[in-house]
Amino acid sequence: MSCAVRGDPAPHVTWYRNDVCLNTDTNYHVTSVSGVCTLLILKVGAKDTGEYKVVLDNPLGSAECSMTLNVRE
Repeated sequence: MSCAVRGDPAPHVTWYRNDVCLNTDTNYHVTSVSGVCTLLILKVGAKDTGEYKVVLDNPLGSAECSMTLNVRE
């Protein structure tokens, strides 16, 4: 999953699945390159089904976007 990001000052990006932070979970790889933030699921399974949300925040405010992922095995 990816999203384009820009802000001044640059926003901090946090990814969630079912309201649990994923930024330090070893099954997910989070990158931010040239204004594009990406969440990569390394080993996809039914356990990864849920609501994913990306939250961007800086001292001037915040924004978020969510999506639902359904994994079928």
